[in-house]
Amino acid sequence: MTVSLTDQDGFHIRNTRLEELDEYINILERAAEWMESQNLKQWIPGTFRQPEARNHISNAIAKKTSFVVVHNNISNGNGDNADNTTTITSAPQKIAAIFALNYEDPFDEMLWVPLLGSDHWKDAIYVHRLVVEKEFQGRGIVPKVFKFAEELVPKMGKQYLRLDCRGNNPGLRKFYREKCRGRVVVRRGSDNEKEMEEEVRVMGLPERGTYTNPATGINYARFELLVCP
Repeated sequence: MTVSLTDQDGFHIRNTRLEELDEYINILERAAEWMESQNLKQWIPGTFRQPEARNHISNAIAKKTSFVVVHNNISNGNGDNADNTTTITSAPQKIAAIFALNYEDPFDEMLWVPLLGSDHWKDAIYVHRLVVEKEFQGRGIVPKVFKFAEELVPKMGKQYLRLDCRGNNPGLRKFYREKCRGRVVVRRGSDNEKEMEEEVRVMGLPERGTYTNPATGINYARFELLVCP
């Protein structure tokens, strides 16, 4: 799916371009090196530079399932513009984050069929390879990515949003379970709008237990959000 979306903070989500392949891989490798330095057994440095991984990412770019979040340098209107509006300067865009959205990937099949059965794992969009560059962390990019992905779920004829991480990473599991969606409006009460109550809460995705790949022995934690009941 071809997409392009810019928000008021100057962050722009779009499909990854083929000429960005090397930088996309560099971002993944920097994340892998940081994980290793923190003794987090998530990604192994050097993995993404291997020909098989490089081809996989290149194919994802071609299929338009790979995305970047780029940052535009935004400045407030200072009176020079007739309408005094916010403007985007001509400074080069910087890649602030990357992610992929899968629909029928064999990895997701392996991870979710034991829980859902062979007939139901294809009813979701799956978030993978989500990395925020260090200088852009803490600026609310992850909730933007999840909001973007949630809005794609009905457009793609799916029901759920799902993702996973290594089961031995309690910090990341807690973040996905409790905070990754950011501030969300929760509605309670009658279908009658006059009786509906709204509450804003920081939320994540419910965890759906773990699964150990019998071939590798690697344990994964699974997360799932029902978007379209």
